[in-house]
Amino acid sequence: MDRRTKFSFEEKLVVVRRVLKGMESAKAAAQRIGGSKATVQSWVDYYRKAGRKGLTLRHGTYEGSFKIGVIKHMLKNHLSLRQAAILFGIPKSGTIGRWLKKYEQYGPTGLLEETRGRKKRIMASKPPKYTKKTPETAEEKLAALQSELEYLRAENAYLKKLRALIQEENARKKSNSKGSKPSGN
Repeated sequence: MDRRTKFSFEEKLVVVRRVLKGMESAKAAAQRIGGSKATVQSWVDYYRKAGRKGLTLRHGTYEGSFKIGVIKHMLKNHLSLRQAAILFGIPKSGTIGRWLKKYEQYGPTGLLEETRGRKKRIMASKPPKYTKKTPETAEEKLAALQSELEYLRAENAYLKKLRALIQEENARKKSNSKGSKPSGN
């Protein structure tokens, strides 16, 4: 069951105003709406930074250079993930956390690569289609026919064995179900 809940802009605004006016704490507001204290605190911080617009932030895609700038600024100024998210208007601090992890593993170039979606394949030309070599002489034709006959016999034997195993399994299931029927007493 998914515990995340989406809140409308109006719900967020009411909660933020109540917290800012001192009518209730972030913890009490979170309990009242069924959210987390951290979520309510983030709403308050975004509202303080950008006003009403701060409560309508949407997820988006970010350029690699922007990601690098955010990480460098965060590290230089010793900001937390949450502080950086609020400063740069990024809805979730976890997004910056993922960027930071990539930055630490691969350096700045790790943030320049787009990793979302399916990888693009570049093909210069279509590969040539497989064409079966046709035998030239009578001996080659005979060898090809014998090879094909061997293959078909093996395939036939395999299918017969498979059919026998399936029938055996069905018979076993049938006998098990007959033996476990309740008595008519």
